Amino acid sequence: LGKEMVLITKEQKRAVLSYLLNEGVIVVKKDTHLAKHQYLDVPNLNVMLIMKTLTSKKLVEEIFSWQWSYYTVTNEGVKFLREYLGVAENVVPATFKKGPRTKEDRERGERRERGDRPFRGRGGRGRGRGGRGRGGFRGGYRGEQEPAAQPQETAEQMILTNSNSQFLHSPNAPNKTIQTLC
Repeated sequence: LGKEMVLITKEQKRAVLSYLLNEGVIVVKKDTHLAKHQYLDVPNLNVMLIMKTLTSKKLVEEIFSWQWSYYTVTNEGVKFLREYLGVAENVVPATFKKGPRTKEDRERGERRERGDRPFRGRGGRGRGRGGRGRGGFRGGYRGEQEPAAQPQETAEQMILTNSNSQFLHSPNAPNKTIQTLC
């Protein structure tokens, strides 16, 4: 009916699974016509199908965004990959390893002293739950409110009103009604 079988060789499957075990994550563009995957020498369609199979077995977790699939291997997936590839128990993906902490990381991670700042509780900005922060619920009946502020006159409006009033109050003004252009 127009659908062709996609044959995935053992070498291609092994390449995808070993990459997944080494890195712990893989990114696949949703493009079935792409000749090769961006990091592997395997057709992109084959990588998509292998990852679809692993997702259905709950060996990887998928996040799909903007035509890209982001796959992360689970703990069960790591066990499966070790067994399938025949590697030792001490082999773990790069995402499972903790890298050496640098001095900047240690400084950033340490709690800072409060100094002279007052304690603000759990709200973070002094408002906490139900506080009067920005937006949100502000109380019940709001019938009596202050009247809205009147907009300020622009410089053009001030000049026009001043010139019109000078003309109207000048001794040379005619007695009949004057229409002003504003």
